[in-house]
Order: sequence, then C-alpha cells, then structure tokens
Amino acid sequence: MSRISLMLIPLIGLFFSAFLCAEEIAADYRVEYGIFGQVGKAHAILRSDEKYYMIDANVSALGIAKAVTDDLKERHISKGHISKGFLVTDMYQMIKSFGPYTTTTIYRVDHKKKRLTRQYKKWRYDRLIINKTERLEYYGKDDLMTLFLNLPLHIKDKQRPNKYHFIAVGEDRKNGRVDITIPSKKSLKEIIDFVGKGQEGDWYSRVVMHRKLYHSKQGELDVRIGKEGMVEKAVLKDLIFFGDVRIIKQ
Repeated sequence: MSRISLMLIPLIGLFFSAFLCAEEIAADYRVEYGIFGQVGKAHAILRSDEKYYMIDANVSALGIAKAVTDDLKERHISKGHISKGFLVTDMYQMIKSFGPYTTTTIYRVDHKKKRLTRQYKKWRYDRLIINKTERLEYYGKDDLMTLFLNLPLHIKDKQRPNKYHFIAVGEDRKNGRVDITIPSKKSLKEIIDFVGKGQEGDWYSRVVMHRKLYHSKQGELDVRIGKEGMVEKAVLKDLIFFGDVRIIKQ
C-alpha cells in the first residue's frame, strides 16, 4: 500500500493544478488493483494565499489491502512559499501508522544553502526506537506533490513530444529523479489503450518514478489529464500477477 501512495500523491498534485487560485479545495481518489477491486482511498486539501501554501493528504488501505498491511494509514504534508507562480517546498512530511508502529519522515529544504536534510523517526507503541537525521546529496524546489502542481509552468506545450527530467523531494534518497514524457504519435496510441481516449484538449504523459512499484519494471505510469488540468485516469503497467493498478478521481 505504501507503494500505491508513491503513485497517488503526485497525481493529487495534478488534480489541484487547475485550481491554484482557490484559497481551499479538496480532492478524493480511489485506488483499484487488478482482480481485487478497490484497495485504497485518499483525501487531500490544498490551502493557499498569495504567499504560502499547504497540502494535507491522507491515504488509507481498504479491503484485502487493509488486512495485508496491518491497517496502514498515511498522511503527507507539504508546506512552503509561492514564488513567481511556483509552489516552492520548504518542508515535506510523511507519517505512517501500521499495527503497533508509527513512522515520520521529514524533509527540510534550505534554499539559501541549497541543502536538503531527511529526519526519520519510528515508534513501537509509544516507545521511540529510531531517530536519525542525514543530509541528502541532492537539492530540489519541488516535492512529490508540488512538482505536479507546477507542471503547467514547467511544461508549456503539452501536446509536443518531449522528455523532461525533474527532481522531487521525497521521491528517492539518491537523486529524487522523476521523468515525464509527452509521447510521440506512436507511443500515444499505446498510452490510449491503457487510459482511454479523452475529449478534445486532453493531454497524455508517461511518468517514470524509478521504483519497482508492485513488480513493475520502474514505476511507470500512463496518465490522461483533462483540458482543465484534472487527472481522469492513471494506470501502473507491466505488473506480473493480478493486473494493473488504476487510480480514479471521484
């Protein structure tokens, strides 16, 4: 289920991208996995003004996934400032609870020194068993949610085939790499087979997160985005056993 979150959290950012001018908006998603049906849900809120923003997203397991993950729940919080229309992350936090355990991972970004630190804590019941802080070897202004909120500014022409390389705080300890491709006509046909043909003005992308999510080769998603900026459907491909993972806006 935590692997599903790594897909779901960026897509929540895509949903919000059309509504950045709003002071507060909410979004809901459901996650379906092959023959098992719905295995998770998410609820997220974006609050912003002219200077600052905060995103608060909660993800929880359902059905068979709830039993397998020991009732996993996650909360993702992104806080930062707004500069030239971009959401710039200052802090990104992930909180997880499962069974008797609770963990929190906090990324703090020092933009003046271009420095990123990661603090990780783990509790068993109420007893702290791990507490460590490390400096990471990369620096970024985006996190997993703000990267996709900022896409309309990062990618001007969403119909022209091209490859883009980004860094997202919280994606990976080594380099935070996320690749997004606007497909060629040949690749577009393949993507449409997975996410369906949308209406005029919809655009498509292939997102690679460089993680082996649910036995996929590298965490590769095909995404269809409506003309208003809302994700209509996303599919994680190349799974070995039980079919694809589908992420659906409610």
